[in-house]
Amino acid sequence: MVTFSFFVYSVLAIFLLLVGITFHNSSKSFAPFVPCSRRELPRIFEAIQLKEGEVFYDLGSGDGRVVFYAGEHFPVKAIGIEMSFLFFLYSWIKKLFVSESQGIIFKMKNLFFEDLSQADAIYVYGMPKVLEKRLRFKLEKELKKGARVIAYGFPIKGLTPEKVHQPNRKGEKPIHIYRF
Repeated sequence: MVTFSFFVYSVLAIFLLLVGITFHNSSKSFAPFVPCSRRELPRIFEAIQLKEGEVFYDLGSGDGRVVFYAGEHFPVKAIGIEMSFLFFLYSWIKKLFVSESQGIIFKMKNLFFEDLSQADAIYVYGMPKVLEKRLRFKLEKELKKGARVIAYGFPIKGLTPEKVHQPNRKGEKPIHIYRF
């Protein structure tokens, strides 16, 4: 018979294994987990200007808050790409409890292996070197004409933004808008 303490230790061991895998994968990530402030979401989506039926991506969706905001406030298909199993699992479970989740999708994968050719709008928070050296080339290669990219915090060097929304208050970051 399995004892209660064995069960608790097993669950703890699995949790620690998942945390270890998450930290290992984060070293391969293109940005650390820095959640977007909920206060910033309206400002970000004002810049994105999503339209009905569009396909929206959050590359490195973390806890999913940007994807949930898009899916709950706009009639779009909102897709979150996340490499961390724990963040993916958190978002997937949270989606079960969100009433407005029909157009929300989470995928656990490396964003560099996702085909972005159907994207109308992309949100990304990444470190400058990775944005410049890896993501820029993927975007230039795959995005359709007219697609918009919102780079939160850091510009994508080598591309010229269509517009930059400068911070108005303490704690806000610049929003760089690119059109392909």
